[in-house]
Amino acid sequence: MKIKLLISICFISIFGFGQSHKGAIEKVQKKGFHRILIAPKVRSASNENFDLLRIYDESKKEIPFVVDFNKDNFFSNRYCQLKISEQKQYKDSVSFYIINVVENMKYCSELSLKIANTGLNKEYNISGSDDGIHWFGLVMNSILYDLNDFQNTYVRKTVSFPNNSYKFLKIEFIDKNSMPINLLEVGYFIGEEKTEPTTLLEVFKHKLIEDKTNKKTIIKFSADNLYSIDGIAFNFKNPRFFRKASVFINETRKVKKRSEIYRKSVATFNLDSNTANNFKWESFQAKDFEIEIDNLDNEPLEINEIKLLQNQVFLIADLDLNKNYQIVVDSTLSKPQYDLVKFLPNDLAQLETIRISDFEKLSSDKILKAQHFWQTKWFLWTVIILAGLLIGYFALGLLNDVEKKD
Repeated sequence: MKIKLLISICFISIFGFGQSHKGAIEKVQKKGFHRILIAPKVRSASNENFDLLRIYDESKKEIPFVVDFNKDNFFSNRYCQLKISEQKQYKDSVSFYIINVVENMKYCSELSLKIANTGLNKEYNISGSDDGIHWFGLVMNSILYDLNDFQNTYVRKTVSFPNNSYKFLKIEFIDKNSMPINLLEVGYFIGEEKTEPTTLLEVFKHKLIEDKTNKKTIIKFSADNLYSIDGIAFNFKNPRFFRKASVFINETRKVKKRSEIYRKSVATFNLDSNTANNFKWESFQAKDFEIEIDNLDNEPLEINEIKLLQNQVFLIADLDLNKNYQIVVDSTLSKPQYDLVKFLPNDLAQLETIRISDFEKLSSDKILKAQHFWQTKWFLWTVIILAGLLIGYFALGLLNDVEKKD
């Protein structure tokens, strides 16, 4: 038992050097709960595993925190649900939903749809009416893509249409070529900001390649590390266009006991001169990926600007005035269990947001300074030597016992 214990200590010591990155947390101006925005570099260093994060104060005391993915707070504060007054499904034909338009929503040109997760793409039409009998077209033959959110059992999609003053709106989903989808609710957003808050990913470089043979524009993106990517925003010079675009990443799969790399499509969307051309998709991690734009017989699009987007994630912590705090990434850690989750304020979105600065990868010297004595190489070699001596001592004892029995 003693030998097993010593061997265990050796392994713990060997693999205990997990602290790899650290950064400074902005000083707060008042005591209390704050939201700490987790920067893209921090998320990349932790490989999106927030269990590896820790907050320490000046005296190396661990500070409790709660991870806030920001979605529920954002929707509850800015989202208003609308009443679905009628809904019907005609087998192998169409599903439709009639929505009562409230006074506050007049002249709104967007609806937010909450849809149960599905692997289908769905074609839809939107029309408007003042009496619920005579209907007039607003949107025809548009398509909803990527109806799956891995963090929830539902996905939210925004549909756009021309400004109007109709009292009723009707959404029709075409079910001729696929099963119906489950529309859970319909709503709209208050104020001007209608998209989930995002952070600009500035770590990616991109280059354009014109594939004249296949009539495609290929945009290749690359970064030094893996990053989580949640969307993109385009700005084009062209006045009129409508093009299909697809996002591809390289994945590894096993085929007959061997591994091979293949291109996987993770998102599809339409570039349209009548829309803002901002797109959200199911989050994926990549350091290299491509976007293909189908030009058909049209001239390639002229791109003014491309912005990659990452949904914001926060740490909620109770911080003291003017104290110095740092955030650390440590691969040896597991998910922390803090009481703080029971005492969070109701409205997290109203908390002051602070940021992380000077985030860096630790050199071997800095790692050594950040470690306790039991994590240092001196302690490691001391334990190894002692363990070796003790193992040798017990081995000799066993040999002596065997010789005596002979």
